[in-house]
Amino acid sequence: MKPPVFDPGFVEEVAALYRHDMQEMWDPKLCRHIWNQYHNQLDIYLGFAWGSPMRILDVGCAQGTLALLLAERGHRVTAVDIRPQFLEYAKSRYTHGDIQFLAANVLEDDLPGEYDLIFANQIIEHLVFPELLLTRLRALLVPGGRLVTTTPNGSYIKNKLPSYADLGDPDDWKDRQFTADGDGHFFAYRDVELRRIYEATGFSRIEIRYFETPFISGHMKVRHVHGFVPVGALRFFDRLALRVPGLRQRVSHQLLVTGTRSVEPA
Repeated sequence: MKPPVFDPGFVEEVAALYRHDMQEMWDPKLCRHIWNQYHNQLDIYLGFAWGSPMRILDVGCAQGTLALLLAERGHRVTAVDIRPQFLEYAKSRYTHGDIQFLAANVLEDDLPGEYDLIFANQIIEHLVFPELLLTRLRALLVPGGRLVTTTPNGSYIKNKLPSYADLGDPDDWKDRQFTADGDGHFFAYRDVELRRIYEATGFSRIEIRYFETPFISGHMKVRHVHGFVPVGALRFFDRLALRVPGLRQRVSHQLLVTGTRSVEPA
């Protein structure tokens, strides 16, 4: 994967993507806590794709970093985003691997193929009809295939947003569908809400995981120590906090839920 090259002709949305990409992946000196946060997320995601090569779908791939890394590790990857200009940016960093870039709306467009593993990272909080997303993604999984969804944790001590259930009738909020970025968040999910949605859409073996305490996110002014405390030490204290029942739910910025498409009886 090549580093990005800035183009003065970038539209503002792509220029913002470039700035995020540089902070997250390419230059730790720009913002050390964002670098640490993003690399921690990548390590978690890549941990789901070990062993023999898989067919993997990355929905809402944005700059395509995860998809490109998965392809470089020998997986067959389909990277989907609703924004074609983001896919062109991702393509500009491609070096090798089996990857297909596809501009599509997963809620409306039929996607090709069947998949062993699907990532839907940081997108469900932009949707007001999450059951539709999970139903469509489940149909793309092979029996025994796994869906990984991540989203900001509604039970996080710093969260000030209402939960999904607090919104009431989703039809009242459909004009907020696909709000563009973190500034567009208007609710957050609690673990019980996402578990209920996974169960309602037919997933089994549902697992919930919390990640990204302030030691990694840099929240609560911990970002000020990221410049001189080794990342290994930060991850050590992060793991300690995540081991404490009750505490991890309140101090984790992110929530991860996985579910499996059951093997239908013969």
